[in-house]
Amino acid sequence: MDILFAGKPFERFRRTFEKVFPGHGMRFVDDPELMDSISWPHVIILRPGIFGEEHLSRAGNLILAQQWGAGVEGMDVDACTRHGVYACNVPSRGTGNAEGVAEIALLHMMLLGRRYKRSQEKIREGKFFTPPGSVLWKNRACVIGLGDVGHCIVERLTALGMNVVGVNRTLKNEFTQWGLEQVYPLEKLDLALRDASYVILCMALNDQTRGFADEAFFQLMKKESFLINVARGPLVDRQALEKALEEQRIAGAGMDVLWEEPAFPGDPILADPRVTVTPHIGGVTDASLEGVMHFIAANVKRVSMGLVPLSCLNCRQLSQ
Repeated sequence: MDILFAGKPFERFRRTFEKVFPGHGMRFVDDPELMDSISWPHVIILRPGIFGEEHLSRAGNLILAQQWGAGVEGMDVDACTRHGVYACNVPSRGTGNAEGVAEIALLHMMLLGRRYKRSQEKIREGKFFTPPGSVLWKNRACVIGLGDVGHCIVERLTALGMNVVGVNRTLKNEFTQWGLEQVYPLEKLDLALRDASYVILCMALNDQTRGFADEAFFQLMKKESFLINVARGPLVDRQALEKALEEQRIAGAGMDVLWEEPAFPGDPILADPRVTVTPHIGGVTDASLEGVMHFIAANVKRVSMGLVPLSCLNCRQLSQ
């Protein structure tokens, strides 16, 4: 099988991939070169980005379009189906991805609650035992989106002694086993946010959730609360967030994702003392590299043997 890795960052792991994908042809291309190479591979491995009809119309050999990770908002699954191409992602939980994202959510919660930026100023001023902060223990967190990432976050927050409520579009019986105080449907978001000190977004990005955290959303949060976004930047309305910070409707925000990535170095939000930002590294860990890589290697093996790949988004449609 010929495998095309779409995105130059993949090339850093060339030697590792050579061991995991023995006997397969491999090429690494950056986004501007993708169209010139798309007719070559049987398998394309994609980073977050746009992949659709324009690419597929020139991908005559393609069997599998495999996302590196769980989010597929940039992949046109319907177009893959029309061209007879399997569209797959990687399960987030159990591969190290959801687990890593859950940890980065905790990192932002702790940095904000313990006023990390302010503490660094105090060190430079030669002062100790200040500023006072808040602990996670016994505080309330609201996790919005109870998929794999949400599940991992709930597990960790309850273990730290937090009172955790959840919000999800559909209510499932399994939620009762997670240690949640309560699970609310989206139409009762106001009740979920009312007493939450931390509000964590871990929803999928789509037309319905884009701009989910808008001005009305921030008005439901209490003034001492923090917003944490470890999913996708556009879930948050930027102007609404900036207004909420400026008018002190919320205490701060922690973000592993932004509206445009990479961020413009001069973006004022990066220097805002009420905001902590990391460069979309929640799922970029040693565990997730190994877990995702071996899952994808198993899928490549399956399609090379004529078998249906795992975590397939359009297998039902292709079988009809």
